[in-house]
Amino acid sequence: MGRVGTWKQDDAEDRDAALRRRLFVLRLTILVAFGTGLLMSSALWIGPRSYPQAPVWTLLPPIQGVVATVLYGGLFALAGLAVVFPRARWPIAGFLAILIAFCLADQTRWQPWVFQYSFLLAVVGLSTAPVDDLRALNLARLVIVFTYVFSGLQKINLNFMEHEFPWIITPMTSLLPAMTTPLDALGFLVPFVQVVFGIGLLTRRFRRVSLAAAVGMHVFILAMFGPLGLNWNDIVWPWTAAMAVFDVLLFSSSGDFSWRDIVWDVQDLRHGAAVALFVVMPALSFFNLWDSYLSSALYSGNLTEAQIYLSDLGAASTPGGIRPYLVHTSENTNVLNLQRWAVGDLNVTPYAETRVFKDIARNVCDHLRDRDQLVLVVKEQRMFFSRPETGFRCSQL
Repeated sequence: MGRVGTWKQDDAEDRDAALRRRLFVLRLTILVAFGTGLLMSSALWIGPRSYPQAPVWTLLPPIQGVVATVLYGGLFALAGLAVVFPRARWPIAGFLAILIAFCLADQTRWQPWVFQYSFLLAVVGLSTAPVDDLRALNLARLVIVFTYVFSGLQKINLNFMEHEFPWIITPMTSLLPAMTTPLDALGFLVPFVQVVFGIGLLTRRFRRVSLAAAVGMHVFILAMFGPLGLNWNDIVWPWTAAMAVFDVLLFSSSGDFSWRDIVWDVQDLRHGAAVALFVVMPALSFFNLWDSYLSSALYSGNLTEAQIYLSDLGAASTPGGIRPYLVHTSENTNVLNLQRWAVGDLNVTPYAETRVFKDIARNVCDHLRDRDQLVLVVKEQRMFFSRPETGFRCSQL
């Protein structure tokens, strides 16, 4: 009996050690991917930039200049310390505190990868005991599963199926023009496949095939958006690669957890926060009651879009940093596409909400000699309660 007890103790110690290693690699992956994204979007955090900041409250002071540079450098220093001292919680807490300050000062920083990494880092970086480690991994699993589920649900719309997906697969259809029609038709299946393999990750029976589908999807995305494909929005490349690593770390072991461990844990308050942020609130986004970028809607066709229209007189009075992004489309009409501006200036897509677009347009209005020379046009696309194009003049912003 003594030998059996020793074996059981050794097995438990081995499981705890394996759990700690998996959690360390997961934390390291998050920090490396986060740091890569921060480096690739440095203008978003420290400038220089022509794309205005959109603070949560107008009374908040902007974070810029030396202060922004010091805080930005602090993020990398704290990330390094979190790797060197993997059991210390204060480097992660400090990292997240700086990030919150940055994000309060500018909503454009609420990028989908920033949101997801931040929550995952809070979950896996602030655990304190082996039992907490297991819960942390299950919380991370919940985040990844419902990211896939809602990403698929967001794509169940004709805008994605008929326009977004055909654009995404342009590198394939350019090489195989004869296959354009059948390849485009896959856009009608993609949303449902993504929902199915997201749910499949919760199950023991279908976990391996779902894992293969998830990793395969990320390889496909990298091929389409990467330098040999569209070569577009490179900020999502490290996020896509990181998601594939997350999948392998969290779901490659088929028998050590069940769906109940992931979706039902009433003893952990963090579980309630994860369910609220990644299950309940994203469902509200379908009714335009929660932000799309916080609901796995990137490249789903379910986003708010906006453009600024300026007369020739208005275009002439815009700051020099804006003019390269103006397109003269017809007589006395110049278009400032906010997505082109944000990607070109900050290397991120704009935060796709009407309130933020109005903040950006208001800033442009403040530079015009004649405020009547600008119109902001916004179109809100949602699963339910989409709104037609709406125009706003400077006086309405």
